[in-house]
Amino acid sequence: MAQTKQPVTGYIETNGTNLYYEVMGAGHPLVLIHGGYMDRRMWDDQFALFAQHYRVIRYDVRGFGETDMPQVPYTDKQDLFNLLSFLGVSKTYVVALSLGGEIAIDFTLDHPDMVDALVLVGAAISGAPIMQLITQEQLQQHLRQWAPFEEAKARRDLPAMVDSIMNHPTLVPSPNYASARQRVRENLSEYSFVWVLDHAEKQETVPPAWGRLADIHAPTLVIVGAEDDKLLHTMADKLEQDIPNVKRVIIAETHHMPNMEKPHEFNRAVLEFLAKLS
Repeated sequence: MAQTKQPVTGYIETNGTNLYYEVMGAGHPLVLIHGGYMDRRMWDDQFALFAQHYRVIRYDVRGFGETDMPQVPYTDKQDLFNLLSFLGVSKTYVVALSLGGEIAIDFTLDHPDMVDALVLVGAAISGAPIMQLITQEQLQQHLRQWAPFEEAKARRDLPAMVDSIMNHPTLVPSPNYASARQRVRENLSEYSFVWVLDHAEKQETVPPAWGRLADIHAPTLVIVGAEDDKLLHTMADKLEQDIPNVKRVIIAETHHMPNMEKPHEFNRAVLEFLAKLS
């Protein structure tokens, strides 16, 4: 077990922005990629603990946390590649949630030799044919759930945007996890929402990942909260079906952030999975 020290922090310049990162620990590299609307701090229950075993890297994706979103075309996977190159990382484990999962999948398809293992949590998949995966009733439910956010977004009313996300039935921790829920609210309340209010042009992955998942040969752990959105369970079904070397874990009584809702169970699942690789 490696000795954990204080994190090294810094910025790298990548395609017009200064991307913020933190590194802690020693050993095999492990990258943590946060979900949308959040930032690197959503991994607070993992960062120092995982750093007892690995060289852990967490960072703020473009448009979140300490990383700005200038109005220039970009790709998240290129930002990640530039960060790893700057840090001298040629091979890494990747643990990623939601939007971070989409970034991780696209990165792995572009740089298969750099990814030794994937942990995908409530992951999105680029190119997913959303309208073919949900019923008309589910679509209408989705539109109703997001209507308050869209209305607040049109007014650029940040507190109302935060409230609408906190009222979403699955996106944030349930009231059963009061501490995690409060941390999410505090994180959201500090956010500028630039990613949705002033989004820069994001260059699409071509061809998208949806039809290419069988090309992922890294050992993969798919984690999904038992009470997460049905669409994300469908995404998990697709990952489990298409990726050759895959294992799936469902964490009971959690929504979209099982790493914050049940960190002990989440951490055990991830560390046991990675330990078996070495």
